[in-house]
Amino acid sequence: MGSIIVHPGRHGTGERTTFGFITDDYPLLHKLQNGISGVCAVIAAVAVALSGILTLIEVVMRSFFKSPLGWNIGFAERYLMIAIAFFGVVTAYRTGAHIAVATLFGKFPPVAQKLLILMAEAICAVTFALLMWAGIQSTSFSISINEQIPPGMAELAWPSWTWRVMVPIASGLGLIVVLIDLFRELTTSWTAAHTDYEPGEES
Repeated sequence: MGSIIVHPGRHGTGERTTFGFITDDYPLLHKLQNGISGVCAVIAAVAVALSGILTLIEVVMRSFFKSPLGWNIGFAERYLMIAIAFFGVVTAYRTGAHIAVATLFGKFPPVAQKLLILMAEAICAVTFALLMWAGIQSTSFSISINEQIPPGMAELAWPSWTWRVMVPIASGLGLIVVLIDLFRELTTSWTAAHTDYEPGEES
C-alpha cells in the first residue's frame, strides 16, 4: 500500500499536466489557466536559453576575437531577467512549483484549509494587481518622456518601454490565473479547499 511522500496532508484531486492542473470544476477555465501558464513558460524558457547562448557568444568574442559584444549585459538585465522572473512566476504559481511546507497545512480541518487557500489567493491577486498597476505607470511614463539609451552607447538604443511593458503584461496574465482560482474557490463547496490541486505523490 502506497504512502504519500511528497506534499503530506494534501488530498487535492487535480490531474497534473505540463503547465498546471485539470479538475472537474470548470474545466474550460482550467484550460485557459494552463494556456496562459504555457505561454508564460515558453517566454521564460526562451529567455533562459538566450541568456546562456549570449553568455557563450560573449566568452568566445572576448577570448578569441578580443571584441566583446558590450550590449549583452544590458539586454540580459533589462529583457531576459525580467522575462524569466515575471513570466516564470505565473507558471510557477499555476504548477505549484514554489517551495512550500505543507505539513502544517495538512493538520488543519478542511474548512480552515479552504480559508487559508482563499487568503493566499487574495494576497497573490492583490500583489499581481499592484505589480500590473505599477508596471503600467512605469511604462506610460517611459513612453511620455521618450526614455531610451542614448545613441552611441555600448547598449542597444531601444526605447525603455519595450522592456518595462513586460511587467504589466506578465502581472496581468498572473492576475487572470489567480482570479480564476479565487472564483472557483468561492463558488464551490465550503466543505474543503477546491483549488488545492496537488494530490501528493505515492511510493
